[in-house]
Amino acid sequence: MSDSRLNCEFPETDIQQQLEKRFYRTFGERLASPPARKVGGVSDSSVDMGHSIANFNDRFIDVRTDFLTKRLGLLPVINIFMVVVLLLMWIADQFYSGALLATALLLLPLWTGFIVYEIFCPYTLPVRIDRSEDFVYVAHRGTFYRVPWDELEVTFSYNFQYMGSGVAWSRQYYSHVFLRQKYYFCGKPPKSSIQRKRLSSYFDENKIYRKWNFIVRFYQEGLNKEDCSNLETANYDLYVETLNNSSFLAYILDYLSLILFVPTMIWAKFSPFKYKWPSEIEEVFGKANYY
Repeated sequence: MSDSRLNCEFPETDIQQQLEKRFYRTFGERLASPPARKVGGVSDSSVDMGHSIANFNDRFIDVRTDFLTKRLGLLPVINIFMVVVLLLMWIADQFYSGALLATALLLLPLWTGFIVYEIFCPYTLPVRIDRSEDFVYVAHRGTFYRVPWDELEVTFSYNFQYMGSGVAWSRQYYSHVFLRQKYYFCGKPPKSSIQRKRLSSYFDENKIYRKWNFIVRFYQEGLNKEDCSNLETANYDLYVETLNNSSFLAYILDYLSLILFVPTMIWAKFSPFKYKWPSEIEEVFGKANYY
């Protein structure tokens, strides 16, 4: 790699050059494993990590790989914007008849479109790290890999993203897991000898390191009480379980806020448009599908 190095003191690697097709050119690639090592000077705390972890227990964690922070945040912003605008138009309608109707005819179809998109957009499977049997399960384009933890190849790298007029190019940081043909487990046979799947992505370099440090700590030490508290909003089932300890009024208010601000969490539980682990992996873990 020819560009500036990342801050982490890990060795450089040319593993990306082994890809038959490099769809995304990344820079400063550093090898984080094997063996899996923490980034020095960065916390391994699970604080604010609920957006990254889809499910957790003493045996395994499911690590989200998509841009869930954006997906979780977009619809609440749209919902609040639509409610505020319609409320303002209702006030204006008291003075200018028809203002609310005209605005509703414009905004309601758009609002419905955003909601329908979220309902029908499929949910991808996370990366599952099984600390009991020392394997990492990865789904990639219909192919399922089972990678021994001690052979897991994870890299850090970055790319430049243009943030808009008047704003400098900003670095977007990635961690990728590399999938070799010899780790094929089930599903579609792999078409390439090695493929790459994004494990996480942030614009903040420290965040991508902290997520990795948490993953390594979980594998080495398991969960602690703080993790269980920090990750209680990881999925719908866990969140509802925490609401059951609240008063009836608090339960209603919290659930309404869930509907308004984080409806994606509900759809991730009940939407039929999502991928599932194949029967070969369900034989190991049972039916445990989280997104």
